[in-house]
Amino acid sequence: MNDSNNQDFEQISKEEKSPSFLLELILMLMHNKKWWLTPIILVLLLFGALIIMGGSSYAPFIYTLF
Repeated sequence: MNDSNNQDFEQISKEEKSPSFLLELILMLMHNKKWWLTPIILVLLLFGALIIMGGSSYAPFIYTLF
């Protein structure tokens, strides 16, 4: 490759913003029609939030839910 192609690629990559992880995940689910993954992802996110909050000052409030 010559220098002009490398410079064009660098310029394009700097100008374009990459989509966020969440947007990219949603676009992948729509494109591949993998909607059955949505409840699994939501449950994993919920468990992750509970684990994170379990080690914080919110723990007494979470324990009363169970």
